[in-house]
Amino acid sequence: MKDVFFYIDPESYANLSAYDYNLLSNVKGNVIYFCSSMYDHVPMKEHITSIPLFTYNKKKNNLLKGLSYIASYFQIFVYILRMKPKAIHIQWLRLQTFDLCFYQLVAWLTNVRLILTAHNVLPLDSGTRYVKLYRHIYHLMDRIISHTENSRNELIDLFNLPLEKVVVIPHGLLKVNINEQQLIQDTPQFEKTYPLQGRLVFSSLGFQTTYKGADLLAKVWSTTPELNQNPNCMLVIAGKFVNVDLSSLESFTNVVLQNRRISNEELYHILTHTDVYLLPYREISQSGAMLTAITERIPLLVTNVGGLAEPLSIAKVGWCIDADDEQQLRDQLLYFTHHTKEVITIKNNSEAWSRVQEYYGWEHIGKRTLQVYNE
Repeated sequence: MKDVFFYIDPESYANLSAYDYNLLSNVKGNVIYFCSSMYDHVPMKEHITSIPLFTYNKKKNNLLKGLSYIASYFQIFVYILRMKPKAIHIQWLRLQTFDLCFYQLVAWLTNVRLILTAHNVLPLDSGTRYVKLYRHIYHLMDRIISHTENSRNELIDLFNLPLEKVVVIPHGLLKVNINEQQLIQDTPQFEKTYPLQGRLVFSSLGFQTTYKGADLLAKVWSTTPELNQNPNCMLVIAGKFVNVDLSSLESFTNVVLQNRRISNEELYHILTHTDVYLLPYREISQSGAMLTAITERIPLLVTNVGGLAEPLSIAKVGWCIDADDEQQLRDQLLYFTHHTKEVITIKNNSEAWSRVQEYYGWEHIGKRTLQVYNE
């Protein structure tokens, strides 16, 4: 009988569904995909069997969400006992204490290999309160997939893990899934909302939070007249603002703020008019937003956290500054306004972008993932 692999992602919608699609399309094995009923990417390829069990995000309160999540896992447990998968690949943990108990039970009752992708070493913005819990989770796993060497080293050091337990497999490129007809239809409105033509455009897109440095970016721009009074540049911040106040930017004519979830077509329109994509993160392991920018060949301004600077070690596709450093961020933004030719040169360096895109290509990522399943 052919080996069966389970792939579990309770949060498989938006960028996370795109990640799952691209990875599983290149894992050439018999995979059962337990996903969200809100999965919103293109349909999975034929060798992947999708079972949309998770519906907790449709519930109205936290108690119902939790009960729904647990009920979905009880259904998965029946599948485990019946199909006896060789490996279970877990993407995200939503109720970590329950998740730990569930996978301890699976490990006790079966010989299935447990593999966890540690997209972040610890939940973002959580401080140290989850260290003890995640120590138990990580030690339970047979393998942990980390996206960067920096994160691998942090996992090993912080949780005292065996070197061989943590393997590095890059996060692959993420292309924006758009409806071409919708994009054409909406472009006139986008051009009114975002007057970007002929300007040096800086963008920060997606959820805006403190760990992403959105507040630092707002402070730097609002307190620097050479930026906020410069008619030749434009700052675009679009995406839901989460516990972060960006109101200091509202009075400037060269800033566009959109405090809402934007459509894929709107995201794509902004990206294709962006000259420098801003990622002034305070903490992260790897960023899907950055990999979307790389897909569209947008020069990057990143901080030296997690794997953000990794593409710059492959080819000159951007610039790196220290995390949480107001003056460095200010100086670098001002540098761009006086060196626009350098920005355009990097943007048009096809050879550099090809090297970076090859490193983050999904085909070899899928092959390496399947190797981990079969080890």
